[in-house]
Amino acid sequence: MTEATLTITNAVGLHARPAAMFYKKTREFKSKITIQNLSREGGKELPVSPFNLLQMGVLQGHQVRLRADGDDEQAAIEALTQMVADNFGEE
Repeated sequence: MTEATLTITNAVGLHARPAAMFYKKTREFKSKITIQNLSREGGKELPVSPFNLLQMGVLQGHQVRLRADGDDEQAAIEALTQMVADNFGEE
């Protein structure tokens, strides 16, 4: 299992377009990928899905933990970490 803790810097957090982009990227990998909003009390670790991403209420400045488990787990975490670092392609 590979994991990373990331801070979301996007102005709208993981809502609408960023959430859709994030989910689409996870579908490129075979590993099981989960996410947990560490900034919300009682935030549960959930499988990445469009519904779960929106339900988690990840806002700008929130920290999330990503976990990937599978043959391509390292590549999955690296790609998702880069996507967040690049602010989902926003300027």
